[in-house]
Amino acid sequence: MSTVIKKGILFLLMCTASLLAQQKNVIYLQWDDVIDRSLNENLMLKNSLLDYEIQNLETWKSLSNFLPSVGYQGMFTKNLELPVFIFMGQRFVVGTNYSFQHALNLTLPIFTGGSRFFNYNIQKEIKKSLAEELKGKEEETVYSALQAYYGVILSNSIANAAKEAVDVSKANLEQVEKFYDAGAATELDLQRAKAQYYSTLPQFESALSNRHLSAQRLKLILNINLEDSLVIRDSLSTRMILDEFSNSTLEELLIYSKEFRSDLKSLYHQIEATEEGEKIALGQFAPSIVLTASIQHQAQLDNVDVAWSDYIRSKSVMLSVNFPLFEGGRRVLDYQIAKIRTDQMKIAAKAANDQASIDVEQNYYSYKESLKNLKSYEETLKQSKESLRLSNLLYSEGMSTQLDVLNAQLLYNNSKTQYLQGIYNYNITQLSLLKSIGQLNKIWE
Repeated sequence: MSTVIKKGILFLLMCTASLLAQQKNVIYLQWDDVIDRSLNENLMLKNSLLDYEIQNLETWKSLSNFLPSVGYQGMFTKNLELPVFIFMGQRFVVGTNYSFQHALNLTLPIFTGGSRFFNYNIQKEIKKSLAEELKGKEEETVYSALQAYYGVILSNSIANAAKEAVDVSKANLEQVEKFYDAGAATELDLQRAKAQYYSTLPQFESALSNRHLSAQRLKLILNINLEDSLVIRDSLSTRMILDEFSNSTLEELLIYSKEFRSDLKSLYHQIEATEEGEKIALGQFAPSIVLTASIQHQAQLDNVDVAWSDYIRSKSVMLSVNFPLFEGGRRVLDYQIAKIRTDQMKIAAKAANDQASIDVEQNYYSYKESLKNLKSYEETLKQSKESLRLSNLLYSEGMSTQLDVLNAQLLYNNSKTQYLQGIYNYNITQLSLLKSIGQLNKIWE
């Protein structure tokens, strides 16, 4: 095979590989897909899961403090100068030139003021707190994903509405131009029609940009390659998300919030952990009792030719009690600091509880408002659509002015956008209300 053919094949392979690398994936999404991807693919949620796994290991690690520690020690010593004693005029050299030692040591803390038990309780409460935080993070991730998902659907609908506005205004301009050429329309009518048409173009471009950015935000949350394309299978329509909570009163929702919200549960477990920290601080006033045992083999030689028979074995067991009498007041200060930290956590829990109640009230009234507004927007859209139809019909018959047509177009465009935004708000306020009472997980469990 010639060199030219080889280079040609190599070039073709490189081009093929480049084209394959540039191919984009097409991702099809609907409601359930968004929830599944947000729970399984979101990077921040994965990071929170790793934090929980670390704390699970920390809990097991705290149990290891109840077990004895066993260690081996091997030591070789070369004495450079041996001690010399002079007794009654005679010199006595003590020791040998070389020393070999092997030791197996065991240490078992019998009593440490309860610090090991309290530390285990702390780690368990922190684990429970992180478990609740993980649940809250799941709800937050799903909420953000669905909010972005509906944002994509809304931006698609608004872009279509903006395109419709361009088409309507363009059709009106063409009709006015015909009337103007026939002498049935004034110069002012023509200028107004042109102004109306050109005013819709920037809105259409803005809608296209928002559609692209909303899709990119959704990809980021779902951990989808930003170069991939999204195909949304759902349309912008009302969806009953609250289900059994739709008829609940505000008082009932407030009770649900205090019972089910993950952030409040997490804080309660943190309070338990800080209270256990007070017990650890108190335990510093108690004595510590430690049992140690060792087996040693030692050989003293004047040369390095050591054999196992040269070793002398010794065994020892020691029970030590350490009772600190005065340490400059550190133990008292540690206990006071621990109590302050508990008080801080209780204040934080009280503030979070109050904020949770405000969130429920705000989302409750927002949902009620969006429900009423949606009905108004729907009726306004129907009326404005009929008004536009009549205005175009009357203008074509010479029974109304071009200004009436332009006003009808503007009203229809605005009412269409308001109606689409109303559907979005209706769905999102339901999600917000579910999240504020800690029941957003109902939509996927």
